[in-house]
Order: sequence, then structure tokens, then C-alpha cells
Amino acid sequence: MKLTWTFYPKGEKHSVSLTVVYVPELDKLSIPSGGYLVITTNTAYVNWSTYKRFDTSDIEGRKDAFQQLTAVEEFTETIKGILANGATSQPR
Repeated sequence: MKLTWTFYPKGEKHSVSLTVVYVPELDKLSIPSGGYLVITTNTAYVNWSTYKRFDTSDIEGRKDAFQQLTAVEEFTETIKGILANGATSQPR
């Protein structure tokens, strides 16, 4: 499942769109951040509890969930590694 959250950062004239993707394998990890934000694609790969926070009209809850995500540079090495290992390891 995925959704898109479009918001206007303070002081910016243009909107930013964040794609949020639920990854069931992340539910098996104990990660305080709830997921990973891939900076290059502006895509968040999240567990179920974090996905539910984005899938609501509560703007403050969305902002909080966004701020807690762990930022990573690449999807291929980080997230694919987690999925390939059966969600038993965390990214570097």
C-alpha cells in the first residue's frame, strides 16, 4: 500500500510530495523511527504503525512521523538488504 502526502515547508513557495510505502517486512524490525526516508526519491518505506500515522488527517501526527524517519541515501543497498535478509538486520 502507498499514499502521497503533499505539504508546503515553512518559507517555501513550492510544495513537496512524499510517497509513503508500507513494507510489511519492516514490522518485524524494532526500529524507533518507524521507517526510512530515501532522500534521493523523497520516498518513505515504513512499518504499519507509521503508515497509519500518515494515513490520517492529523497534520501534526504526520509531521511527527516524518521527523522520526531515518534518512538514507539509497533504496537499493539499504532497504533491499533488509528485505533480502528477512528483516533481521538494520541499515548502516
